[in-house]
Amino acid sequence: MSFWDSLSNFSNNIALIDEITEETVTYDALNSHATNFSNKFSFDEKKLFLLFCDNSIENIILYTSILKSGNTVFLADSKMDESLRINLINIYVPDFIIDSEKVYAKYSGSHLLKHYFLFERIEEISSSKIFEPTAVLLSTSGTTGSPKLVRLSNLNIQSNANSIVEYLNIGVNERAITSLPISYSYGLSIINSHLTAGASLLCTNKSIVTRDFWKSFDKFKCTSFAGVPYMYQTLQKIKFHTMNLPSLKTMTQAGGRLSEEYIKYFFNLSKEKGFNFFVMYGQTEATARISYVPCEKLETKIGSIGIPIPEGRIELRKNSVDDDSGELVYHGKNVMLGYASNREDLSNDDELKGQLLTGDLARVDEDGFFYITGRTKRFLKIFGLRLNLDEVEKLIENQFQLPNACFGSDDKITVLVEVQDLKPTELIKNKLIEIYKIHHSVIEIKQISQIPVTSSGKKDYAKIKEVLNLVSD
Repeated sequence: MSFWDSLSNFSNNIALIDEITEETVTYDALNSHATNFSNKFSFDEKKLFLLFCDNSIENIILYTSILKSGNTVFLADSKMDESLRINLINIYVPDFIIDSEKVYAKYSGSHLLKHYFLFERIEEISSSKIFEPTAVLLSTSGTTGSPKLVRLSNLNIQSNANSIVEYLNIGVNERAITSLPISYSYGLSIINSHLTAGASLLCTNKSIVTRDFWKSFDKFKCTSFAGVPYMYQTLQKIKFHTMNLPSLKTMTQAGGRLSEEYIKYFFNLSKEKGFNFFVMYGQTEATARISYVPCEKLETKIGSIGIPIPEGRIELRKNSVDDDSGELVYHGKNVMLGYASNREDLSNDDELKGQLLTGDLARVDEDGFFYITGRTKRFLKIFGLRLNLDEVEKLIENQFQLPNACFGSDDKITVLVEVQDLKPTELIKNKLIEIYKIHHSVIEIKQISQIPVTSSGKKDYAKIKEVLNLVSD
């Protein structure tokens, strides 16, 4: 049974709250919206809906409605650049586009819901059928307009939501705030898990740096907050520890590695303030979550990605029995069907069969807790020395508390550091020489006021490379 099928189980419970208008939507009303949409947009063959979305109530209603109709929804960020929009439309040729009032060539528009319009493709297209289990399409991690999409099934979504509900102990009295885009797998997992549990969601598009965001959090008695690394770094800068949020019960972090300094800060704060702090690991390819650190174990497992989520399994694929680490391979019902790069790929069947090669290198300790040690392709070999760029980034973050990004070739390593002052650059270079025994001539340190990140908060390596070129020029 899928979560939208169980909406009626929670009857008059509040599902959604608009933080501006204070409008509420009950589970009965959400189910009614989904049923009406399903009755109107039921087809003999699956259709593709491209939904340009933000964190409004209307978008969550539309998301659940498309799912219930049995069609496939591609969730894209409403802030996406116009050229990227057109590119995606040309590649995937959606049957319907849902957006605010715009004009799309080859599509006819009509009013759908409040300020949203439905654009239907005028010309029929000759394409193969969409693989029946395909329910949701999401951009791969770290991208916003990439044509490479992750294909997720209803089973993927429900399985991951059930696991999250279990290990975070989400009940009907929980209330999350939409701190992350729902077009991002982590943000979407918050929607899916809370609707599965019969909990409620405070819908906002405000930034965490605004006072209004936290006023609404307090006013509507939200119980949980979810964030990616840069958001937690920001919270420390805006002195989160001084905020009085009595309703806060849970904080979760995923979407990339948070440095140990920040983990310790928020762990200590959780003890002082009386909330639970969960560090988690996942990929869009696994419908968001793969592992988590139980909050009661975090103090002794800082730096770990934890243990597998309920119903999931992790193994390490090593090159030899003597290796300490190997590629992290995940097994679970939440593993995607596969990738898509164009409309025709949507006809592909389940290509992974529940097994995901994550591309992350990891080790496991005697208690069964996993630790990421790098990426399979993020290596350099300088003068015969094999360098893991992720380990170098982690070293600099831990030693100097500085956000950074590392690149290189087999004759040079380049470190882009988020710093305003010249002094740390020599210290960083000296530390790399000391640790890795490499000559100073192959180390290049460059400065930037802020490391570029994607809309989901991960380091945007494509933009960082562009910045590096500008800095070099």
